[in-house]
Parts: sequence; structure tokens; C-alpha cells
Amino acid sequence: MKIYLKDIKERYPEFEIRNYDEEAFFVGFNHDSRCLLENEIYVPIKGERFDGHDFIVEALEKGASMSICEKDSSQKIEGVSKPIIIVDSIEEGLQKIVNYSISDISAPIIAITGSTGKTTTKQMLAAILGFKNSVLYADHFNTVWGNAMLLSRYENEDYVILECAMDRKGEIAWHANTFDPDIGIILNIGHVHAEKLGGIDEIYQEKKNLADYLDRSGKPLIINVDDERLNQLKDTFKSELLTYGKSEDVMFKIYDISVEESGTDFNFGFGNSWYSVHLNAFGEGVAYDAMAAIIAGYKLGINIDDCIRGILNFSPNNGRFEVEKYGKNVSLVNDAYNANPSSMDMSLETFSTMYPKDLYYRIVVLGDMKELGDVSEIMHKELGEKVKKYEFNQVYYVGDMFSTFGVGKKLENADEVSTMLTEDLKRVGDRKIAILLKASNSVGLSKIPEYLKKLGL
Repeated sequence: MKIYLKDIKERYPEFEIRNYDEEAFFVGFNHDSRCLLENEIYVPIKGERFDGHDFIVEALEKGASMSICEKDSSQKIEGVSKPIIIVDSIEEGLQKIVNYSISDISAPIIAITGSTGKTTTKQMLAAILGFKNSVLYADHFNTVWGNAMLLSRYENEDYVILECAMDRKGEIAWHANTFDPDIGIILNIGHVHAEKLGGIDEIYQEKKNLADYLDRSGKPLIINVDDERLNQLKDTFKSELLTYGKSEDVMFKIYDISVEESGTDFNFGFGNSWYSVHLNAFGEGVAYDAMAAIIAGYKLGINIDDCIRGILNFSPNNGRFEVEKYGKNVSLVNDAYNANPSSMDMSLETFSTMYPKDLYYRIVVLGDMKELGDVSEIMHKELGEKVKKYEFNQVYYVGDMFSTFGVGKKLENADEVSTMLTEDLKRVGDRKIAILLKASNSVGLSKIPEYLKKLGL
């Protein structure tokens, strides 16, 4: 990517450009002044506790060739000599500049959103498409500015996969309008980021913005119609709709999901054919994620048998239901990357299925589900009631919502959990033991495997 300022000026004459230099160009986007590369354009994003406009001067000194700046913050760039693109809002300005900058990308762009399973589906689809082709994607980018950075790295890959997350109103529409995806996937609707978005119906409306964009553009959408809210799209979406689930009226019908320590197996029917899939991952949820990825691969021209072979290259990582073994008898499931009511339900159900109570001494370590807003108390109370029904041998909880959760023993942090687990394992002796870690990432339970190793487990 090499984008000249003169072309931006010609394309968007409404932009005010200070210190205009016809020879100026940028080679990529960056929103972090601490890790800029030479000749990138700096994007000063705003957070709850910071304003990137405060770092424009620093970014330019470190090698950025130019910067975007909101008109209301232009007093912060006095004395700057490099080009500054003045915009009414960073959102609008970044959308236009990115949209122009990626106009030469010929590869199909796939946009994935949903309340749970986005990263897993992205990685599965990358495994399918990467079986015989090149794919541009990244594990940790899911914001508009992060995906802008990712697309800066485009080097004629065959496919581009974008994970589209949101934590405020309008963000999915911003993703869609900025990146102009060729195919969309909406996985599910759940109570995630309700703190800023409102109730689950508002969350649905935000996710639906991707469907609305694709419908207006005449492009295909893949949806899980077992989700009651997404099922509504069958009556309103006029462009090509590819559906999956256990329901009868679907294009891709899922059957016979089974979960064991070797992985997850399921079957699906499409047309007059039947297929069997094995996943090196765990849970009914990952079967749904895999189905979405297979459909996307098929729509992009990969035959279904190759989709199934390709997905075998996927395995979970980074605290997403990772199973670790300690000696012969201890299985630890690290699912502590994140948590919301939907993913918590799936995790508990999968853990209980894989490790039945008559064969294992079962310990669950749970923690707060963040950003649930007004429904936080009721969701944590419901979680506690569900946990009781599983009859786990030990339940520990870390976080502020323990009194609402109301089950088991409260512990203060991951270090204390590790010490307690070590004592439990010594006390239980030679029995088979299974441990589940599940909470929002900020609770810190993902540190426990490392702590256990330090304690000699």
C-alpha cells in the first residue's frame, strides 16, 4: 500500500488539509504512537480515558508521514509541519480514507460478527481457505482501526477475513461502510456490551447493520437461524441468504453433535448429500462456528470435502477452551479469554459433557462476566442457579458479583485460586480430576495455568 496525499485531496475535496505536500504519502494506518512504522498515517482514536489527539505531535516525530485530526481538536497541532487531514469526526474521516485506500484490493473480503465465536470462526475459515490459498487475517484485530492496520499489510492474498466487534452503537455499520465486505457472517446474538448498547434487542439491531449493508449491496449473508433473532432475517433479507442450524427449513442442517476429549464431531446435510466433520476443538458452539466457516468456504469456491479437510488444521488457542494435561489424572480447561451468558452456558455444558460426574472430580473456577449493564445482576444470578444443577464437586468464584452468583467459595485472585487448586489436587489423590476456568479476561483466570506450573503441578 502506498497512498499519496494528492489522491486523497482529489477524491475528498471536502477535507481541509494543512501543510499540504503533493509528494507526501502513507503506507499504512496506525493508532498507537508507541509502535509506529515509518510513513504510516496516524489515526488519533478516542477512548474513555484517553484522547489520541494528545499524541499527534509525538506520532509525527516518530515517523508518521501525516495524521488525521478532528476539527474540534485542531488546537493540539499548532506548530506541526507535516500534513494534517482535518475531519469533522475521526469515524467519518477514517471510513473515507480507508475505503479509498483499499479500493485496489481484488480479494474477496469476508466480515464476521456475532456475540460469541467470532475469533474461532475466523480461524476456522482461515484454515479452510489457507488449505490451498493465501489468506490475510489476524488473531487480535477486530476494531475498525485494527482492521485498517491489517489491510495495510495486503500483498495480493487470495482472501481477506475481518472480525468485526463492537462496544458501542453504530460500530458494525462503521465496519461495513468502511470495508465494503463481499460476504458476511452473523453467528448469534447475546448479552455482550449491553452496558453501552442497551438490551439484547438493541444488540440485535446493531449486528443487523451488517445484514442491512449486504442486502443493499446485493451480497450474500450467512446466518445461524437457530438464533431466534437472526431467524427473523429469513423474512426480510432480499439478497442471497445462506442458512444453517438444526431447524428443518435450512440450507445446511446440523445433526448429531458429540463432544469428547478427542474433539467434537458432527454431521450435516446439504442438498442430497451428507457430510461428517471432526474438529480439534470442543463444544456444540464450535460445531456451529465450523458450519458457518464451511459455508463461507463453499460460497467462495472451495468444495465441501476440501473445507472439511482444511478445518482439521484448526485448534483452539489463547484461552478458548484449551485443554491442558497435568500428569495422568488432571485435565484443565482454560476458557478464560472472555465470558458472556451465552459462552458461559456453552462452556459449562461442554465441560460437563466431556467430564461426567461419575468419572471425574470436577472443579469449576468462574468469575465476573463484564459489560452486561442493567442485566448484569440477573445474569449472574441465573448463572449461579445453572451451576447448582451440574453438581460440581467444587465451585470457586473470583469477582465483584459473587454475592449475586451465590454458589461456592469466593477467592480474591488467580494466585489464590492456584494455591487452592494445588491443595485440592493433593487432597483428592489419584482420582481423575477436571478443572474449568471461565470468566471475562480482565478477571485474570487465564494466568492460572502459568501459576500452577510455578507451584510445581
